Amino acid sequence: MKKRTIWRAAAVTAIVLAYTWGVTDLTTGADFFDKAMEESQRKRQQQQQTGQPPQAKPPQQQSQSQPPSQSQQQPQYRPGGNAQLPNEKPQPSPDFGTPEGTAKIAAKAGFLDLVGIKLGMPVKEAVDALKAHNAGFKPAPNILYEYEALPGVVMTPELVAPNPAGPTASAGDYFNLFITYAPNEAFLWGIVRNLGFGREDSRPTVENTLVGLRKKYGPESTRQVNSRLIWIYDAQGQQVMGAKADDIYSKCSQTWAVNSGGESGGGNRPTANHQLSNSIFDQQLKQGYYYGTGGYGSSGGMCHAHSVLDVYYLHATPAGSTADLMTSMTMGVFNRQLEGSGVTASHTHLMDAVAKLNEKRGAEEGKRGGMKF
Repeated sequence: MKKRTIWRAAAVTAIVLAYTWGVTDLTTGADFFDKAMEESQRKRQQQQQTGQPPQAKPPQQQSQSQPPSQSQQQPQYRPGGNAQLPNEKPQPSPDFGTPEGTAKIAAKAGFLDLVGIKLGMPVKEAVDALKAHNAGFKPAPNILYEYEALPGVVMTPELVAPNPAGPTASAGDYFNLFITYAPNEAFLWGIVRNLGFGREDSRPTVENTLVGLRKKYGPESTRQVNSRLIWIYDAQGQQVMGAKADDIYSKCSQTWAVNSGGESGGGNRPTANHQLSNSIFDQQLKQGYYYGTGGYGSSGGMCHAHSVLDVYYLHATPAGSTADLMTSMTMGVFNRQLEGSGVTASHTHLMDAVAKLNEKRGAEEGKRGGMKF
């Protein structure tokens, strides 16, 4: 297996998740995350033109969006890596960013699910739930190249489950399961589900689809453009609504889109052996959770203290019909607190190993004899 050496390289722009099934009318991950980033950037441009920065929340509202700290002491770990961003706050618990803290967050993440696949599940349970939805799914792991500082450590950030109907099918599901990796246990922190609805006569109406979504998840927290619905939940699982949800999404959508860059991060696709090189996962391992967010950072900690359900759909009304029909839909559900804790633990683990490796090399180099004159 190819080994990786840590380089102090310049940041590489992350390219968001993009999957296609060989048809032009299918929603892709690129549509899903690009639209989120475009909306966030549009709002920032409006704020710059009006000269009015985002309004700060009253103290009471801030305490609701960020879980109270259980300790007055600055925690040992933080999502931003070695360089703490100015607007970061202490984490919800002292063990955030450790394998133990990650496991505690996972145990409370199951209030959100897609087709019975619950966030926070151990990876084996998540795969079993996926196959219970459709036994035809055959999820395959994408792994990172081995790092020189962590010999023998296999890091698996995601499982990809292609449409059982085949790569050219216009109907069916395509799943990506995002999981925490070493030194954490493998817990599910995110799911992306791409749905294609095939022929016109088999497409559901937009109205009935939205009714079904709201029946399961309740009314959306906010709506971005006409075909993007957002549900946002705090660390206790309580839904955030209205203006507060708009504020959170405006400040965090850039971070969330980059952090869902997946296998396309850095412009690289998996090799034939399902290995990722220079992906967003690699960059976060080396640079910390907020790598690639353009300096937007944590916004007071809110971006790694919420869970999100993000639904984006394409639709059309056939000629001679009055029915607005779904053509494709992408659903993404993520626990950002679980993701942030897992990434921070992995980043810290790698940086500690790199420091030890450098110390060992320094000691070995110090033993070399000098030239005699």
